[in-house]
Amino acid sequence: MGAASERRALLLEADDSYDPFLTIDINEYLIEHFSTLTAKHRQSVWSLCQNDEDFDYDSIHDQIDEWVYQFAEENPDVILDDDDDDDSSSDDMSEEDEDDDDDDESDSYLSMDLESYLEDNYDEIDQDEMSYMVELINWKFDSTQVYKQIDEIITKYNNGDYDAELDDDSEETPTE
Repeated sequence: MGAASERRALLLEADDSYDPFLTIDINEYLIEHFSTLTAKHRQSVWSLCQNDEDFDYDSIHDQIDEWVYQFAEENPDVILDDDDDDDSSSDDMSEEDEDDDDDDESDSYLSMDLESYLEDNYDEIDQDEMSYMVELINWKFDSTQVYKQIDEIITKYNNGDYDAELDDDSEETPTE
């Protein structure tokens, strides 16, 4: 177990109320912005979002990075290495992050483990600062880019762009 993993485990053991996830309820977003979609349509759309291997988390990561840099500017104790913002480590969610999604109460949420992302990219942030950063990001985060992606997926869905994909999924039942 690496140092970052050990810190995460200790922190989570110590504070049950600590919630480092940034969560978007796609179902509520769809109800609010696409009121004509049925529950079945909404479920199809959020499933498409969750299963989209090309879903762009970069805008989310960029916003987190901006808050880390602002926090570091305002707090002289925070020292960031030049290699802290390594794009290769944040391009895709890890298998561990995807497994965490399975544990969520509702499949209609997209979640991101902010603490893990920050620990993986900003080792100099201590646990006190980590808690503050997670809180700050949750407070200041702009979900506009995520919602734009959801809108694009819905538009493609309504245009039938996913019909073949959805048909393929339903036909994958083994026949013997």
